[in-house]
Amino acid sequence: MEPYTSLALVFVAVGLALLAAIAHLARLVRRHRRSLGELLKLAKSNLGPLQLPAAAWPTLTKGGIMRLYFSGNWFGQPVQEDFGAAQTGCKPFSFKITAHDDVHLEFELYARTNRGEARLFAENLAEVFRLLLETAVHGKMQALSAALAEQARLSLYLQHDLRNLAQWVEWIAADFALAKNDEDLLVTAHHLRTSAPHAAARARRILDATCNPRTPPLPEAIALADVIRDAAEHAGVNVTIELDARVLLRRDLLDRTLDNLFTNVAPLLRSRSDLCIVVNITPGADKVGVRIKMPLLANTAHPENLFEPFASGRPGGLGLGLYQAHKSLKEAGGELVAQVCEQHICFTLSLPGAATGPAQV
Repeated sequence: MEPYTSLALVFVAVGLALLAAIAHLARLVRRHRRSLGELLKLAKSNLGPLQLPAAAWPTLTKGGIMRLYFSGNWFGQPVQEDFGAAQTGCKPFSFKITAHDDVHLEFELYARTNRGEARLFAENLAEVFRLLLETAVHGKMQALSAALAEQARLSLYLQHDLRNLAQWVEWIAADFALAKNDEDLLVTAHHLRTSAPHAAARARRILDATCNPRTPPLPEAIALADVIRDAAEHAGVNVTIELDARVLLRRDLLDRTLDNLFTNVAPLLRSRSDLCIVVNITPGADKVGVRIKMPLLANTAHPENLFEPFASGRPGGLGLGLYQAHKSLKEAGGELVAQVCEQHICFTLSLPGAATGPAQV
């Protein structure tokens, strides 16, 4: 009789173990279903691609993901973020999100375990998260493509050049209108005399580009400090330059880059004579470094969004100025990055050198 009793106990134990396993699996399925539902809700939100990791992190954690790390380049600006604790001995789920030359992001997600159904559910959740990111980036690029297509008759570059030129005319007119006496009129007239040639050169380039399309101009050796002063004069801002160097690139692309950088902060500097832009030039034979330090606007976009199109932090801004500055300099063979620190924003330009010695300014 004892063998039969033992066998019955074995069957009971096996049955209880199966029930426990089924109950555990059912809990995992319910949790996984809730996690998927929460991720899919994010797809209907207006969050940008760089905001999705932080928004999805609580859901990923509940779904068995213990760490999320990503780094890369977002419209010319380096980005990096880390959620959760560092994992050892766990193989990550890795994937990349890319879009032309503008977006390149690499992701790593670490699950709580390397084995069993928990790992399988975590992997499935990571795949849904990847699809969510790809959809968001695709939507961003579609919006940009649609904007470019709508404005095919006049490129975004020329539109912003026209806007900068119109802004210069507006400032000059405002200065004349606000002049209270002959001395004020003389000061404004002097500013007009010095800045008008730069405005005329920009106007000629716009006319050439719209009325007489031709082969783009060739790179030329340029005295960098002079170009920076011209751009500052055109924007009506004060600039302090340390050292000088010669660079080799297209003058129109450098002008466009500097115009967009300076006019971005010009409204603040024109109302605050105590503020100025400080430019440090680091000469070199092959590469010339330029660091432009300017006051930080109260409504400046997030650091990672500075060069993102349509992400303006200014009321009435198009969100295209810094995007075009980055694109123009890249087309000229240079690089542009930005760093926000306390009350300032620093733009760092890397330009092709003209292999000539530096000159003291």
